[in-house]
Amino acid sequence: MKDLPTLQDLFNNAVFKIPDYQRGYSWENQHRQDLIEDLELLNNKGHYTGTIVLKENGNVRGLGKKYTRYDIVDGQQRFTTILILLNVITKELKKIDNEDCKAFADGITSIYLKDRGPTGMNIYKLELDKENDYYFRNVIIEDKNGVKHTIKSHENLFKAKNQFEEYLDLKRGTEEDFLGFIYELIDKLTQSLIFTLYKVEDDAEVGVIFEVMNDRGKPLSSLEKVKNYLIYLTGKISEDDQSLEKHVSDINNNWKEILENLSMSKMSKNDDEDRFLRMNFILNFYSDLKDYKKDGKRVGKTSQLANVYKQLKTYFKSLEREKEYERCYYEIGQYADSLKVTSSQLFDILKPTNDLAFQEIKDNDLRKKIIYTLLTIGRMDIQSNILVLLVAIYDRFVNEPEKMLYLMNLCEKYAFRVYYLVEWRSYSGQNQIYTLACDTYIRKISYEELITNLEDLIEYYSPSSKMKEHLLNRENHYQWKGLKYFLYEYEIYKCWNTIKKPPQVTWSYLRDSGMKSIEHVLPQSLVRDGKQVIYWKERFNKKSHEENLNRLGNLTLVTPPENSKLSNKGFDEKKPIFKESEFKMSKEVGKYNEWGEKQIKNRENILVNFALSRWSYFTT
Repeated sequence: MKDLPTLQDLFNNAVFKIPDYQRGYSWENQHRQDLIEDLELLNNKGHYTGTIVLKENGNVRGLGKKYTRYDIVDGQQRFTTILILLNVITKELKKIDNEDCKAFADGITSIYLKDRGPTGMNIYKLELDKENDYYFRNVIIEDKNGVKHTIKSHENLFKAKNQFEEYLDLKRGTEEDFLGFIYELIDKLTQSLIFTLYKVEDDAEVGVIFEVMNDRGKPLSSLEKVKNYLIYLTGKISEDDQSLEKHVSDINNNWKEILENLSMSKMSKNDDEDRFLRMNFILNFYSDLKDYKKDGKRVGKTSQLANVYKQLKTYFKSLEREKEYERCYYEIGQYADSLKVTSSQLFDILKPTNDLAFQEIKDNDLRKKIIYTLLTIGRMDIQSNILVLLVAIYDRFVNEPEKMLYLMNLCEKYAFRVYYLVEWRSYSGQNQIYTLACDTYIRKISYEELITNLEDLIEYYSPSSKMKEHLLNRENHYQWKGLKYFLYEYEIYKCWNTIKKPPQVTWSYLRDSGMKSIEHVLPQSLVRDGKQVIYWKERFNKKSHEENLNRLGNLTLVTPPENSKLSNKGFDEKKPIFKESEFKMSKEVGKYNEWGEKQIKNRENILVNFALSRWSYFTT
């Protein structure tokens, strides 16, 4: 094979496999658009398209021929993309009622996509990693329906196919012009794109390139790096092919479930996967971390969490150096299992209404209450602050759902009081929460100790004696980040106490409505149609208007249509609109005969008393 081969050179009696330690297909629209633009700018000269690193890995017997199989160590993203484009092109050619076109399409297919084997089965020229190959073959190459994409890389493959189909549609003109474009495009792909080929001979060399590959190009998530490294290490320490196949298969099966759970949890971005990996590391190892000094500077626990991949790699390398292979196998398996379980628990917590969630809890009433509590926590923008502790509680107390429910409710009170009420920064209490999560997960502290520690933490950051002060002594409740959550919790309370069911207006509707769902009963402007509104002029001067406008007692929930109707009318005109509101709390406002400082203070006291009851706690 040439050192600077074209695609045609590469496929000369060769088939390719993307090893399981590689990341799934991750190219996005812009990457593919860049490739399209490169192709359009090509003239008769060759175009350098990047490096491809290959390692020979046996043979595959074809029909009257033998193929050399190569593992793609680097360059798999561009390689996969080019083959998807060629596949889309062949399907376009087959649509044309022309035998020459069909024969040409068959020729492209047999060289670059698939060929017949001696048993009649297809030999696919590119085999993806285990998590993606079935989807790639059936959906992308064979156009089969009914195969769902369950992980992000499946979605990326499908988007690539669609993008290239749309690109060819845009180029469609007369049949003659379109065919000319297609034939030219095929020539560019197969004859003009030039690769720098680098062949490696052994696993040690693969390892070096693997490390370089992980540090460049489109960044891999730490979760991808960990999987790649575990498979690579397994291959390095395995004494026989059978053992290697079993351990790699176990890692792949675990990772398939991990990625599916994260995908269903809407956590498929690199940052999400990194956060998940840190979460699992905290659960398993946080209590073992110690501050240390490096170059005279203190390296704290938080800094050590910034590179979990490095921490894990250092640990497993120490086992490899000591040649503790059996222990290494065991701990790789245990670690992969732990990640799988954590991903499943995280899915349940983030998507509690899914039919698959919390199946271990057989008591339906308790299960419903736990789901309700997690839906409540899910409405908080700061739920990620306590997510790791929720996972630890779930893992530890799933067989004692009463305890699990109480602790999750206590977590909600902690989150509201610390991050919403007092508005501590998101990292406040982080070390204590992480320590509690780890100690709970590894069964180091008891249920009673966990409650005591959590209550002490609440009292430290948000003392019960100052709850009222924190609720009232706020310059502008309208700009309070916890306002909508607070008011919706009050609405839920009113609904259950009157109609015995949840609010008619959903949280998602309220969230998506923005600030149009918050109404100032005393309006922001006292002028309407260029004139002062008489009702407000008689009750408020400039000073008292400023003092009362953004008080808690003057704010209520409404729908955007109600907001438009209310505008800055006088309370005498607003009152009937409030009475017909979809919100119980606004109906309550409509029961007031008038609206002045006295009424605002009265309603404020009602809301404060609700809060003192709702976010207090009582030790069991």
